Amino acid sequence: MSHYANPAHAHSSARGGHSQPHALSHALGPQHHAPSNSSSTRHRMPTVEYKPTKWASAMAGNGRQKRVLPFDLPGQSNQGVSMRDLSNRGPNAPIAGAGDQIFVPLGVQKISLRIIWPGYQHVEWNRSIEVSSITRAGLAYQVASNFARFFEKSAYETPSSATHYLISPAGVRFEHLYLVSLTNTIDNVWQADVALDLR
Repeated sequence: MSHYANPAHAHSSARGGHSQPHALSHALGPQHHAPSNSSSTRHRMPTVEYKPTKWASAMAGNGRQKRVLPFDLPGQSNQGVSMRDLSNRGPNAPIAGAGDQIFVPLGVQKISLRIIWPGYQHVEWNRSIEVSSITRAGLAYQVASNFARFFEKSAYETPSSATHYLISPAGVRFEHLYLVSLTNTIDNVWQADVALDLR
């Protein structure tokens, strides 16, 4: 089977909000390499990273390792989990490490989830999620629920630029989305790494 890479996943050099890169070593995935996927029908979405203007030049060359939190079904690796299934089944969805309280080691209370979709950068989506005792499955459900609402909102928006990822009944739909991982891109901001399966 073929493997895909993420050609547009540019690693941000922005500063992180914590200085404990190994505190979640049991829960986090690799910090340097985007996960590959062995599905021949699934491909990775390009990631548009959030980069506030004030950090863009000041933090250039920082080289901070990002924390990456993976999501998979039990017994699988780097395949991701259907967001539609996560949305339907809630925090009881059967995913690997479902009960891990992933933020407890860091003492983090809240994170900011940002969704930036290619061609829809003008659609602002920044939501605070309480994570002090959240489980991996609970977080996956929260992320999927946010993407569902984002898609509902964006369906009425006109893309600001040409995009291969048009959100429409004839284009990309919520049911096509797979949550592969969540990455801490800057400070307390986390963004989803998403794969599409257009079958």
